[in-house]
Parts: sequence; structure tokens; C-alpha cells
Amino acid sequence: MKTYLFYTSDGYTYDNLHNRANNIQILGHGEGLNIDEAFSHFKENQSYLSKQAFTNIIAVQTVGDAVLNLEL
Repeated sequence: MKTYLFYTSDGYTYDNLHNRANNIQILGHGEGLNIDEAFSHFKENQSYLSKQAFTNIIAVQTVGDAVLNLEL
């Protein structure tokens, strides 16, 4: 089973000072034997996103465990 992260560069977010920040937004993940199966899994588990206006969804396959508690 492979895991993919799905993200978009559509839209924007705000930083802690309420300044507009153009960046990517992680939408969620999906699992499957291939990217098509993982995308179906993603759409089932994040069904609320179908009400959003994202048009450019990008996927990247993960290769290992996530690293947590990173600080800049």
C-alpha cells in the first residue's frame, strides 16, 4: 500500500500577523496500490473538499515516516 499527500497552490492563507501568505495548502492524504486508488481514498475521507473551489490538486508519494516537532 502506498501513501500520497494531496495539496494545492490554489488560494492563500494568513500568517500570525494577518499578512496574506501565498503558499501551498495540504488537503489530506490517501492510501492505495496506485495514485488513482489513493486519490479515490482521499476523496472519500475528505468529502467536505468537494464543496471547495480547488482546481489544481497535486500529489506526492510519501517515502517514510513523518518527522514531527520541527522548528525554524
